[in-house]
Amino acid sequence: MGLFSRNSSKDTDNVALAAARARLSTEDVDQVRFLITTKKNLFAVKLVHERTGLDLKHAKDLVDEIRLGRYVPPVTDTPVVRRPGANLAERTRALKAAGELHQATALVVSETGMTELEAGLFVGALKSEAQDS
Repeated sequence: MGLFSRNSSKDTDNVALAAARARLSTEDVDQVRFLITTKKNLFAVKLVHERTGLDLKHAKDLVDEIRLGRYVPPVTDTPVVRRPGANLAERTRALKAAGELHQATALVVSETGMTELEAGLFVGALKSEAQDS
């Protein structure tokens, strides 16, 4: 075994992870985030495993990256511009208006890495669209 054989395994893993990230759609990532916020991490790992073909250990690693906000989706041809109403504040406002404060807070925590207290303050500070006009 030479010096390079130790790194080649790690490089192979990195290539496999990069290819797997490319197979996850934005809908898949949103579903994984939802499963994480509802404390269904096992289902999130299964979803990533099914969609990407990764083994369970690497699927769990990818779920952890998404949970910790380290996941950056691969860029295809042109950057995707978010549709109106799809940004974090709008989605959080919609959940708050529906009375789903816990879900709104969990969404902010999962996408920003804020603590639960910080996310609660963020959600509380958001005004509904009716209050804006």
